[in-house]
Amino acid sequence: MTTRQTPETEEKTRRGSLRLRLLFTIAAALTPILIFAGFRSYLNAQDALAERRNQLIEIADRAIDEIEQVLSTVDTLQQIYMPNIADGQCSEVFETISPRIPQLSNVAFFNEEGSVVCSAVGDSSSGTVAQPAAFAALKAGAQSVRTDAFFGPRSQAWLFSVMRRVEDENGEFAGVVAFPLKTEQLVRTVRLTNLPQDVELAISDGGGQVFGSARVVAVNEDWIGQATGDADGVLFVTNTQKLGSLDVVVRSIVDDRMYAIISRPSPGIFSEFTLEPLESVGIPLLSFSLALMAAWLAVDGLVLKWLARLRRLALIYGEGHYNFRIGNEFQNAPDEISDFAYSFDRMANRIAERDASLRSAIATRDAAVKEIHHRVKNNLQIVASFLNLQRRQVTDPGAREVIAAARHRIDALSIVHQTLYQHERLETVHMEPFLEALLSHLAGALGMDETGVRIDSDIEPLDRPADDAIPIALFILEAVTNASKYAFGEDGGVITIRLYEDGEDIVLDITDDGAGADMDASAKDGSSGLGSRLMSAFAKQLRGTIHTESKPGEGFRVELRMPSEYAKKKTTDF
Repeated sequence: MTTRQTPETEEKTRRGSLRLRLLFTIAAALTPILIFAGFRSYLNAQDALAERRNQLIEIADRAIDEIEQVLSTVDTLQQIYMPNIADGQCSEVFETISPRIPQLSNVAFFNEEGSVVCSAVGDSSSGTVAQPAAFAALKAGAQSVRTDAFFGPRSQAWLFSVMRRVEDENGEFAGVVAFPLKTEQLVRTVRLTNLPQDVELAISDGGGQVFGSARVVAVNEDWIGQATGDADGVLFVTNTQKLGSLDVVVRSIVDDRMYAIISRPSPGIFSEFTLEPLESVGIPLLSFSLALMAAWLAVDGLVLKWLARLRRLALIYGEGHYNFRIGNEFQNAPDEISDFAYSFDRMANRIAERDASLRSAIATRDAAVKEIHHRVKNNLQIVASFLNLQRRQVTDPGAREVIAAARHRIDALSIVHQTLYQHERLETVHMEPFLEALLSHLAGALGMDETGVRIDSDIEPLDRPADDAIPIALFILEAVTNASKYAFGEDGGVITIRLYEDGEDIVLDITDDGAGADMDASAKDGSSGLGSRLMSAFAKQLRGTIHTESKPGEGFRVELRMPSEYAKKKTTDF
């Protein structure tokens, strides 16, 4: 008897169901917020990265202005004093302009062959240009070239050189004026700006060689490639063993031959650059986690427990136990689940009633079919008895043999029907017991004990449709009868019958060790008895093919290969 819930209990159940739906709604509503917060956190992280870059770029701008002013001054003074330098006044020009350009290391002039004509420092009577690639570019037509850093053979220091083409009155190449600049002095020029304590400024050439840095020895050529042509500079983050993570900005200064390298330790976890992205995603993530936890507790207590019981109930009904009743098991479940469970129970009750009706109908049908097979078997036996009586009255050996063959075929049909009504499944025949019974009958009917002929069998446990069992039995009957009559002499022999599955085929193999025959001679004679024609007809009925092999003195073999698509036909038991 089902106890009706009190109003208070019903109210609690409704509240629990409502709470469950609300929790799921909250979780679903927070999911887009969490996604948006993650996206916003990504944007904040990108903004923080851009802010870090912009701070370093702003610092670099002041340093770059200093270097650009120096290089601009060098360009101007080169053009002003180029005639004097070409006349060999390198020392005089150096003494005049070096106070204005303290970074200047030398003033030199090279003729059209690249040999030193005059030099303000060192011996001016010998030497060649230290930057042949830049000299070749100027000789080819370039007006001014700024070189990468190189080690000066005269000054014994690292230098950046500014070189300018000199032309004669005809506009032909007449040599090169070179103003080498000390990298050490250029770095000092950069450091003259008011830098924050943790920021370091250095310079690099186009090959990535860094000057004036205690943090960075060299920069990656890929960094140089990315910064080339970018007027704003590019921020990179690298890890060092001593200082940990560093923010490094690489910015091109002039002609992509000189770069400013600005570095600063990367911000830690508890900095404004990381706390803001964490805050933007952390609070929504915490809210989402708490909502999911609450939803899980609610689902576990109000849904999952009852779904597990429903699953067990479904498994019980799935095994056919439709008479099982749930009783008060779902009395405290939410209304939706309890309604479903009781609907499930009513459905199982109707299925049980229908199942009983179907089982009764099937049992009646099976009994009728088995009775039909039994009566057919009895009628066939009566016909076989008539033929046997008729055979006794016939004196002609040929006629007696024909009647005996007909009786054997009818006996085989009788065995098929007997097997069908003794089998639980009427639509299929289990071939192993069926063929064993058939072969036992044939051995007795053909008198093999007296003739010394023995039948060996190897039958795999296969099922075939009942419509196939009859032609298979008659095929074996014809083959065994032919072998027992024509294959052996007085000493008898062995007939081997095998039925097995071979890939997508079922193979029936019947072999004897008798006298054999000349297959070529038989084919030329065109001899084909009734048995052979019947076997071909049975093979066609089974959608199979026949293959025969025989040689004189080596026995005879016939193989019937049938498709196996019905070998394991499934049936439904009610």
